[in-house]
Amino acid sequence: MKSHIDELAVFGGPPLFATPRPIGQLSTPDVENYLEVLKESFDARHLTNDGPVVRKLEKKLAAFHEVSHCICLANAGLGLMMLMQLFSGGKRGEVIMPAFSYRGLPHFAQWAGQMPCFCDVDPQTHFLGVKSVEKSITERTTSILGVCNFNDPGDIDGLTRIARNHAVPVFLDSVYAVGSTYKNKILGSFTDAEVYSLHATKLLNGFEGGYITTNDDELAQKLVWQRNFTIPGLRPCTVHFESIVGINAKLNEMHAAMAILSIDMIDDIIARNFQRFDAYRRGLETISGLSLLPYSQKEKVNYQMAVVEIDDKFPLNRDQMLTLLRAEGCGISPYYSPPLHLSEHCPPGLKVSDLPTTQNLAKKYLQLPVGELVSTEDIENICQLFFFAQKWDGEISARLKRKVS
Repeated sequence: MKSHIDELAVFGGPPLFATPRPIGQLSTPDVENYLEVLKESFDARHLTNDGPVVRKLEKKLAAFHEVSHCICLANAGLGLMMLMQLFSGGKRGEVIMPAFSYRGLPHFAQWAGQMPCFCDVDPQTHFLGVKSVEKSITERTTSILGVCNFNDPGDIDGLTRIARNHAVPVFLDSVYAVGSTYKNKILGSFTDAEVYSLHATKLLNGFEGGYITTNDDELAQKLVWQRNFTIPGLRPCTVHFESIVGINAKLNEMHAAMAILSIDMIDDIIARNFQRFDAYRRGLETISGLSLLPYSQKEKVNYQMAVVEIDDKFPLNRDQMLTLLRAEGCGISPYYSPPLHLSEHCPPGLKVSDLPTTQNLAKKYLQLPVGELVSTEDIENICQLFFFAQKWDGEISARLKRKVS
C-alpha cells in the first residue's frame, strides 16, 4: 500500500492496479453450459429472426417479472426509442424524463422524433419528482419516462397517477433495478411498459441486448411487429397501426443463450454484489466526509452498484478523488455528472430551467469499482486510498491544483 504522497500514480508512482478495475457486473456462465443451450439454434440453423432460444428467453423473463409479455431486443436503447415512437402516435412532441440520468436518453428521444423535457428528481430516491413532472406536462407531452435507480425504485405510483390524470403514456427505464421490488412485488408491470438491459455490464448478461415487459396485449403485438421493420414474420400482428416506424431490433440466438443462463445465476450474483457493497460499507464508514449511497430497506434490491458521496468534510473534492483513483487503475466515473440538461447531450438550443436538486446531486457522487472482476481485497485497497487521501489532508489537493495549472 502507499506510504508517501510521491507513490501515488497521479504523481508518477506505480498504479495500484495494473489491470483496471471496472464498474460493470461482467458475470459469465460456464462456457460448456452456454454451448449446450446454443446447440438447438445451430442444429436448426435458426440463428436470428425470432429463434427458439429467444422465444424461451422471453417466456422465462415474463415469468421472472410476473408479466404477460416480454419482447426481446438487440439492446435497451432501441426499446426506449421504440416506446417513445409508439406512444407519440407519429406526432412530434416531448418526452418528460429526468436530467439526473443516463446520457443516452436525450439521443433516444430525438431518434424517435421527440425532444426531451428535463425534470428534477427526488433528493433521496433520485426518481422523477412528481411535482416537477406535473408542472412540465403540456399539450406537447407524448409520454413520461421514469428511471428506477439502483438504490430505490422511487414513487412509481405517484408518477403513474399523474400520467393517468393527464391521459399520457408512462413507462420506466428499469435497467438498474432488475430483480428489485416495488411494494414487495418484482418490477416489470407497474406502468405501460418497462425497459431492461442485457448488456455485459448489467446484472443479466446477454453480451448485448435488452427487453421490454408489459401486460398490454396490443402494445406487445406492436412491439413484435415494430422490431422487425413491421414485417409480419412468424408472429403476425393483428393490430393495424399506421404510425409505427419499423426498425431492426431483433435479438440473435447467441446473445439470448447467454442471457437465459444469467437468469439462473441472478440470486448468486446479487449475493456476491452484497458482499462487495458491504466491504465498501465497512471500509469507508469511519472516514469523515464519505457516505455510501444507501439502498432501500423496504424493498428487495440487487446491490449492483456502490456509489459514494463526498462532502466538504473530506479533504479532496469529488473530481480530485476521481483523478486520483483513475490514475491508480480504477475504471470509475462521476455518477450522472454533468446532468443531462447541462451536458453536450442536451439538444442544441433547448431551453431548460434550473433543476436545483439535480444540479446539487451531480456534484456529489463517485461510482466505485464493482462486479465479478473486483475482489474484496481490491475493495479494501481502494478504501485504503481514501484513508491515505484523508491522512495527507490538503497536500494532495494542493499538488493536484498545481499539476492542472
